[in-house]
Amino acid sequence: MTAVQRILGHKRAKEPLTIHLSDGRRFLIDHHDFVSVHPSGQGTSVLVYGHGPDEEHYIPVFAITSVPKNTTT
Repeated sequence: MTAVQRILGHKRAKEPLTIHLSDGRRFLIDHHDFVSVHPSGQGTSVLVYGHGPDEEHYIPVFAITSVPKNTTT
């Protein structure tokens, strides 16, 4: 299963998730509306919205190392 497919699974289940990147950063996503991927699961990037008015991050799929369910919320 690809990272995009895992994100889609979390979004469909309306679960919080964490996206871990190869450079050590991680994005905690508390609500499924704060992440966007191609609906086919075949996209090459992920868009993560932050809590600030202009905060958004385009993440290439190849930089994602894991997408576990966020159990801290």
